[in-house]
This record gives sequence, C-alpha cells and structure tokens, in this order.
Amino acid sequence: MTTLHTRPRRLRSSTRRRRRRPILARWDRSIEGLLYKRQAQIPRAGPEGPPLDLPRKLFPALADNSFTYLNSGGSGPPTRETIEAMRELDDLCSGPAYLEGVGLYAHQRDAYARARGAAARLLNTAPDDLALTTSSTHGMNLGTFSIDWREGDGILSARPEHPGCLVPLHEAAHRYGAEVRLLDPPITPEKIAAAITPKTRLVALSHVDWTTGEELALREICSLARERGVLTLVDGAQGAGNVPVDMQSLDPDMYAFTGHKWVLGPEGMGALYVRPGLFEEGLHSTNIGFMSLTDPAAFDAEGGYREKLHTGARRFESSTMSPALAAGFAAAAEAVEERGAEGFREIRRRADGLMDLLSGQPRVTIRSPRPAHSGLVAFEIEGVPRKRPRRNS
Repeated sequence: MTTLHTRPRRLRSSTRRRRRRPILARWDRSIEGLLYKRQAQIPRAGPEGPPLDLPRKLFPALADNSFTYLNSGGSGPPTRETIEAMRELDDLCSGPAYLEGVGLYAHQRDAYARARGAAARLLNTAPDDLALTTSSTHGMNLGTFSIDWREGDGILSARPEHPGCLVPLHEAAHRYGAEVRLLDPPITPEKIAAAITPKTRLVALSHVDWTTGEELALREICSLARERGVLTLVDGAQGAGNVPVDMQSLDPDMYAFTGHKWVLGPEGMGALYVRPGLFEEGLHSTNIGFMSLTDPAAFDAEGGYREKLHTGARRFESSTMSPALAAGFAAAAEAVEERGAEGFREIRRRADGLMDLLSGQPRVTIRSPRPAHSGLVAFEIEGVPRKRPRRNS
C-alpha cells in the first residue's frame, strides 16, 4: 500500500480539450484519469458562499501550461506579486542602496520589520513575539535547544511527526540524556494528559498532521500542558496559510512555521513565535548576535550587555538575513491575510471535492478526516507498494 498526500490548488475549469500531462504514476488508468477530472465536477458553491478562485496567471509556475496542480505540501508556488517584491528589494539592496552608506542597513531593517508585521497579523500576535527564521525546521531547532535539558528529562511527541520535528528532539536526547516518548495516533488531549509524567518538560507536536491533514486539538493540548508546567513547541509547517492560526486562542509556548508551503512565499524564510515572558521563565537562546540586542551599539568586548538583549522572540535573531526573502515572505503573508476566512474555506472545499472523487474509485481508501480539516488529502491504493509508486521517466 502507498499513501499519497495531495493538496488541490487553483484547479481551472474549461470547456476546451486540453492536453493531459501525467503528474502521478501510471499505476492505474482510472486513478490517473480521476486526477485530471475538471473542476466543473467539484461543486462550485455551498452554503458558505461562492468559491474563491486565484487565476492561474498570478502564478508563473502555472501561467503558460495546462498542468493540474496537486502538491504534496512540500512547497507552494509563489505569485508574481511575491516574486516581484523579492526582485525589487534585491535590486535595491544589491545595487543603489550601497551608495547610501548606512542606508543599506535601514532598508534591511525595514524589510525585516515588514516581514514580522505581516506574519504577526497572520498569527494574531505582536511583531515582537516573532523571530524570523529560515524554515519550520530551523524554528523547531531553536525551540528544542532553548531548554536547559537535564539527564532523564522527558520529551513527548508523536510517531507520525515530520523529521523536522523529531530529529532535533532525538538529538537533544542524545546530547543531554533526555528521553523521547512517541505516541501513536490518534493524538488527543486525553492521550497527551495520560502520557505526561513529572519528568516531562516538552510536548512537541504538529498543528496539522502532515500524513493525514488532521488538525490537532492544539488549544486543549497546550492548555493542559501548561497546567502541568510542561512547555509546548508546535510544528506549524502545515498550519500557517492552510488553516486559521491564532496565537491568542491556541496559546502555545512556541510555534514554528515556514513561508514556502501554504503561505506561498519564498524558500528560506519563516518565523518562530515565542510566548512573551518565556525567557524570564528560564528559556535560553543558542542563536545570539548583534541583532539579538535592542541596541547593537551597546556591545562591549568585555561583556556586561545582557540587559540589552531582546526580552522576547527577537533574541533568537542573531545576524543579517536576506532582505529579498523577507520582502517575499511579507508579500505572501499579506496575501493570505487578505484572502482571510474565504481562502481557508476554499482550501477545505477543494480538499472535500477531491475526496469525493477519490472515494468513488476502486481500491482507494481515504486516510484524511472528513469533512476536511485542511487542504491535505491522504489516500491509499490497494496493491501499490508503500513508498514505491511507479513514475513516468
């Protein structure tokens, strides 16, 4: 058996006959044909209102071809607006800004601030509660190693978690003698509560399960963990841009996400949310530099500047980042915010439509929850070996 994960995006209806291009294995003609079903076969409206369509011409990856875009949740194509925002700032900061002296750094600073602000609005939090990172995995590493681990400390996670979550956890266990315990799905608040022991110091889980598209009961999990004095670190790689994310409601201690998946931003830029006050409660940053200081001019080779460290998430920002990536990340996050609840409804509608089509096919078993929690759809095909689908050369 094999499990395939797809997220339907911007399927275009047409009455014209199009050339069908293969995007999945030709292991079954009926399945292959199903994945080219036209959008007209998926209900176009429902009780929540008309669907939201993003024209293909907005996406250079799709503008001049007839591909039906089904993505595994790995990387989403950026819009032309996002690409232009990156190019514009890259042209500035790689060229004329060098003639402005310290003005170059002002342009960089402004780009970072816009990125934090856009991400903060997307997550309903304050910009100073976010540190810019390179990816979700980067954020998970920062969060994992910000804890002062002791031998025998407990780490609670789940077996289906992505390596971006589990590899840092296992490395912490190897380096410091902590113990990782993995739970099997379903991951419920009751199961988490029963697994927490007096030695448990961290619960690390995804917001949206990358193997099924299930949205975990994050608010309840974070609440019960805090009641027991346990930190929570959330992998939001499949959350931000895919489902509504509200830090005030979910209330995790740390939440890492990236811009290049559902936000449709560039590769190489994400963010880490850190609950205010965590550093006062004993959190540490292992990523320290001049940008970690509220006043970089306060640096003294002899030390004595710790009181100048940022008190929140920005303590995790150490040095120069790409202003071009920050500009693209900001543009993409702002677009998700503008689409708002309508955009999230459309993602779920398309996922439900795909599952409706798949469920009518022989030998296909849907593994995602119904109705859809998110845009990820997982299914298995009887007779196809797991992890070994045949692909066209």
